[in-house]
Amino acid sequence: MRLMQRLTMFRESQQGGGEMKHLLLCALIVLAFVSASGCAAATPARPTTMEMPNQAPLPTGAAAMPDTSAGEMSKTQAQTQAETRMIVYTGDLDLQVNDTAETLDKIEVILKNVNGYIATKSVVAFGKDKLRGTISVRIPAAALDTTLNQIKGLAVKVLKETAASSDVTAEYVDLDARRKNLEAYEIELQKLLETVRERTGKAEDILAVYNQLTEVRGQIEQLKGRQKYLENTSALATYSIELVPVEEAVVEGEPGWNPGKIFTESLDGLVRTLQTIAELTIRFIIQVLPILLLCLLPVVIVILILRRLIKRDQGKKAAA
Repeated sequence: MRLMQRLTMFRESQQGGGEMKHLLLCALIVLAFVSASGCAAATPARPTTMEMPNQAPLPTGAAAMPDTSAGEMSKTQAQTQAETRMIVYTGDLDLQVNDTAETLDKIEVILKNVNGYIATKSVVAFGKDKLRGTISVRIPAAALDTTLNQIKGLAVKVLKETAASSDVTAEYVDLDARRKNLEAYEIELQKLLETVRERTGKAEDILAVYNQLTEVRGQIEQLKGRQKYLENTSALATYSIELVPVEEAVVEGEPGWNPGKIFTESLDGLVRTLQTIAELTIRFIIQVLPILLLCLLPVVIVILILRRLIKRDQGKKAAA
């Protein structure tokens, strides 16, 4: 009986344990479902992609459109860089002209028509009733070739022509970048100066920031000045033009006997000779004679002493 009771109790315990396992499994399933629902609620909703019905496939050329636009953009950038290149043009012209003054007036008119001007001008006499001039002109770079052709058309002959060019684009871009960086640094220094004044108010700190700000402003002004110079020299070419008049042929006659000319030349020669002799005499008296006297003085003294000694010996002998 006791054995039957133990078996019955064991079966009941086994049945109870199965129900506990079943309940525990159900609880785990419910917990997993709840946690999954919470994660789904915390995850932001993603936009759904709607498929377009009867959507036609893209043509083959559409895939190449980005490359074509990129090529066009690169060409546009290259053209823009070519158009914004800064080139400084300089040169020299030597022209032979009939009338220097008239040619100068015509050159001035040509330059005014293209908004150019004469920077410097120098005119000197040349030969008989002739003028020779040198001018420095500023010509807009866009009208340089046509203007030079017009100026050369005024000459009888072009004696010399030289030209030079210098690309300063890289220098200008570098100056612009440095200027922008310094301007940004200037703004930061201004803010720092205001902060120092509000918080510390120490004269030393304020002066240190102010000195740095002043130095930065000076550097900015220097860069701006250099940029302005490059802009001016690249916009206006600089040429030096020399105007040489045509020389007149001089016919020389045969030289004849001219007594007056010979007398004048002989008199001039005599005067030059007398001047030379007088100059040598003056130099001898002032420079050479004192040195000779200094050198001869000891010799004279020695001679006088010897003569006195000789006379004394002769007097002693005569007395004896």
